[in-house]
Amino acid sequence: MTHLLPIKIDTGDGTPLVLLHGLGNNYKSWDFVRNYLDTATWRVIALDLLGFGDAPKPDVAYTPKDHADAIIETLDSLGIDTAVIAGHSMGCIVAIEIAHHYPTRVKHLALFGAPLYKQQPRDGWWRKITRAEGHYFSLFEIVKNNPDAVKAGGTIADELLPFVKGMEITDKVWPAYRKSLENTIMQYESYYKATKLKVPTLFVNGLLDFFIIRRNVRDIRNANRRHVRIKRTLGPHELTPRQGRTGASILSRLIT
Repeated sequence: MTHLLPIKIDTGDGTPLVLLHGLGNNYKSWDFVRNYLDTATWRVIALDLLGFGDAPKPDVAYTPKDHADAIIETLDSLGIDTAVIAGHSMGCIVAIEIAHHYPTRVKHLALFGAPLYKQQPRDGWWRKITRAEGHYFSLFEIVKNNPDAVKAGGTIADELLPFVKGMEITDKVWPAYRKSLENTIMQYESYYKATKLKVPTLFVNGLLDFFIIRRNVRDIRNANRRHVRIKRTLGPHELTPRQGRTGASILSRLIT
């Protein structure tokens, strides 16, 4: 089944650059980065991922493959054969899935704040909270079982935090949010796919990003030194104005 995604931004005459947002966001989460991108260098394409923003909201599992297939179908509709794919948070997992299944479509991956997990948290309450994956998975279980609190938090962030763009968790979005959390983020295959990537891949890790496991990213790099590099920045998980300038600079160096 075809699920074409809404193209919210398509500007510039250079190399296609596809921007993939994170869980509970929409295309606006990249606004601070887009402000600094050179449209003579890039053809900047920002879209809403399947289930989010103005995108179709089908009754599917919202796995990484579901998201990736929708993006490839959308790029096909634009006549784009290859592109640089930049992902933020959950968008990183979707980008890895695209590179895994459609490597010839990807010139380069740039992954900002990739939430990758490599093992299931061990049984037992104490072991769960003392292991890195356990911290996150315990939080995720709370999140997916408390939709009202999550939606309220998204509204507050969108209205009161000027450095957060594109936060949108509504009743319409919630099914895709919950399924994407459970089936795209709370899984382990993406970690192992990243260790076998055959396209140039740059992980961008903020030193103040508390939503990633840096050891996992280092292990991916160590397992795949031919294709994977790591860039460290001073910043949080979200793409803030400062992160926007830095992110645009990092992207510009991928094709210079």
